[in-house]
Amino acid sequence: MYEALEVARDGLGPVFALGFGRFRPIVVASPEALREALVERRGAFFWRPEGDPVARLFRRSILVTDGEEHDHARGVMLPAFEPAKLRGQAAALLAIVEDELGRWPRDGRVEVVEAMRRIAWRGFERVFFGYDLGEAELRQTLPGLLAALRYIGPGMWVLRGRAGPPPRGVAPLENHVRRVAARRAGRGGEGEVLLDLLARVFDEERVRDHALTMLIAGHDTSTAQLSWALHLLARDRGWLARATREARSVAASDLAGARPEDLPVIDAVLKETLRLWPPIHVGGRRAGPGAAIAGYELPEGRRVMLSYFLVQRDGAIWRRAREFDPGRWLGGGSPPVPYSYLPFGGGPRNCIGAQFASLEGRLVLARVLQEFDIAATRRPLRGAMGATLEPRGGRLRVRRR
Repeated sequence: MYEALEVARDGLGPVFALGFGRFRPIVVASPEALREALVERRGAFFWRPEGDPVARLFRRSILVTDGEEHDHARGVMLPAFEPAKLRGQAAALLAIVEDELGRWPRDGRVEVVEAMRRIAWRGFERVFFGYDLGEAELRQTLPGLLAALRYIGPGMWVLRGRAGPPPRGVAPLENHVRRVAARRAGRGGEGEVLLDLLARVFDEERVRDHALTMLIAGHDTSTAQLSWALHLLARDRGWLARATREARSVAASDLAGARPEDLPVIDAVLKETLRLWPPIHVGGRRAGPGAAIAGYELPEGRRVMLSYFLVQRDGAIWRRAREFDPGRWLGGGSPPVPYSYLPFGGGPRNCIGAQFASLEGRLVLARVLQEFDIAATRRPLRGAMGATLEPRGGRLRVRRR
């Protein structure tokens, strides 16, 4: 799909229409048009069509609602994402990473997406739910999580124009979220986490909507980012050597306090990974009354796809646009033009978890490189558009130091 979008953009320009059955979106792929949709004309674009699987699964959550309802929910959640509060969770995140890396072979192969999903999932629940997800419960709940990811990803609903109800297979995950929320009921104080903030303001069903949304979105994006970063490094010996030297120059006991400037190469690797393979590669909207973009008037209700992927790989904007080059971010490197780099979206609705993703990515990548030598296998690697844009087909060879 992403290759077809690149061909369409090259032939049709930065704003074009697609047609797949009843799925007929307008694709937006220029920085100027993205600025219009995300900031200047934000009020003319609504977040999710009601028939999307995301809207059907997450109901009235922060990811689905607009206007005051969305802004209120975001305001309730923001304290859980304050940078100082997140840094205070670094040691807990590292403990999970240590536990998971202890399961890797001393000399063998690792399915990266599966390994990173475990770390990201356990890390998210520990930081934002205040919950230590054990092995038995993880295995019991995993089928529900995977069912949810399949449901909200591209599927036959794209051709039909509307998704059916969430499948029964999602129930183990939903039941898990409800159980964890019930266990947190009445807690708070100094150790307050996201679930506590939600429970203080919303009823049980809205807590379910927000918590389920944040768990799926928060862990799946980190899974994709970390998986791509490891695969890209394993395929570039020069940058792998630089990132490995940097990681090993910091004591494991000091990683919890490391900031982006302490690990500039690893920070650059993560930024470049997000440029080439943004987990949320497209922002879905629908046109409201009077909506227009790049001078084009849009029919009310028309789907609009804000393609961060296409803009971040546009050769007219970026030098060596399709090459993995973390060096473009070193020494104060920045995007060539505003709104040409939006892995966390942009405007007032940018990703609330961007700071957490940066912290988690830095800790996980550094700790993997401290403990293991990694190399690519010969299996071909490709991108797959599911709930996020993640790598498929490749494994890593790993050898413990």
